[in-house]
Amino acid sequence: MRAIQFDQPGKLRLVEVADPEPAAGWARIRIHVAAICMTDVETLRGRHPVDFPIIPGHEFCGVVDRVGSPADEAWLGRKVVADNEICCLKCGYCRRGEWRRCAEFRHIGFGPPGGYAEYVVAPVHNLHALADTVSFEQGSILEPLGVGIAVGRIAEVHLGSTATILGLGPIGLNCLAVLKASGARRILCLDKQPKRLALAKAWGALEATDDPEHLKSLSKDLHPGGTDIVVEASGHHPLIPLGISLTRFGGSLVLGGFCKHELQPVEVDAIQGLNRRVLGAGNNPGFIEPAALAAGDGVLKTEGMITHRFRLDDFRQSFSDEQLAASDFIKGVFVF
Repeated sequence: MRAIQFDQPGKLRLVEVADPEPAAGWARIRIHVAAICMTDVETLRGRHPVDFPIIPGHEFCGVVDRVGSPADEAWLGRKVVADNEICCLKCGYCRRGEWRRCAEFRHIGFGPPGGYAEYVVAPVHNLHALADTVSFEQGSILEPLGVGIAVGRIAEVHLGSTATILGLGPIGLNCLAVLKASGARRILCLDKQPKRLALAKAWGALEATDDPEHLKSLSKDLHPGGTDIVVEASGHHPLIPLGISLTRFGGSLVLGGFCKHELQPVEVDAIQGLNRRVLGAGNNPGFIEPAALAAGDGVLKTEGMITHRFRLDDFRQSFSDEQLAASDFIKGVFVF
């Protein structure tokens, strides 16, 4: 099969490797769509630790074409998405659903070969069958939609909550979709890219701006007393103090963006003195299933964020700094 391989930081190529064969209890998925995640970009840039070389790709959707056990043949021909965590399912962490803390944890696309290939293998118990109403493109981005669902649960969003989202990349847009579907109101958004701001408005944001000072003014008028839920989804550390300042007494600032191990000083009294909650939301296994169910029922549809479609042969263009920084780029996918 053909696959994109990261050989080392900054070095990638298209390779021919043997088709994978599923072991007992595993299935092989013929990939139809695989989505580009910024974590993969950070891996290529050497900012996310892996043992090179790797075949990346942890957001993918396809059809099961082979299984390793006769007992699993019912999966053959089914459109699926897969949890990308491989773990023992026996230890205390696994029994609590904390799969990524398992001593045997491996992450598809960051060790075991991922979805930037014609085939990928995964444990059968990781598979989620998709409704016919879910397209392959929507299926490929259920993993980041699951992050949005996790953020909503961590923030304890409820009908009538006010919300602000800082950063409208795929994570921020997924958070917007989930918060809106969960009943949040007067949602305000901040981003620099006009296309993202326009999409946020189309998805139900009350206001979307590229100016932090304008956001403060909007928040003062529309969220008097402060905002119930603020989501920092950009991974841009300097926005964290802004997020704290917008959060109401007893409200929640949820850190959904990946901040690349940078340090950011914060005013601790602004958190402690006003009972504000600062919540991490960067480790969220197990949320693909509710994402698949919500998409299947039409409650959440987020494929509108896909702006670019590539073939494997376009691997250099798809990961180029110019492409990723383009003003019209939000989310790219490889189509097979």
